[in-house]
Amino acid sequence: MISETDIMQIIVYAGNAKSLAMNAIKEAKDGKIASAKKTLEESKKNLKVAHQHHTDILQKFASNPDKSANMFLTHAQDHMMAAITATDFAKELIDLHEELQQLRSLITENA
Repeated sequence: MISETDIMQIIVYAGNAKSLAMNAIKEAKDGKIASAKKTLEESKKNLKVAHQHHTDILQKFASNPDKSANMFLTHAQDHMMAAITATDFAKELIDLHEELQQLRSLITENA
């Protein structure tokens, strides 16, 4: 049986992952690249937990195909997809900010 607690775990961990990803972007923008990368890793850990809960729920549905999904589960899946997107973009933005920081250093050194 799938409980609301099972579904809520996806929302909680995916929400944490998304918030951490956004914090990582801000840290990178502030020039704190090492901290941003560490925060992004925490985001990924939370996303992994959310994904594990999602997989468990999907397995429960697979063993009981007559059970229908509900809006609460759809909402949880939406949170997870938003977290995945935020984490993917955060990595790219951190990389860009790191490169920008390196270029600024080179310009300053050669000025």
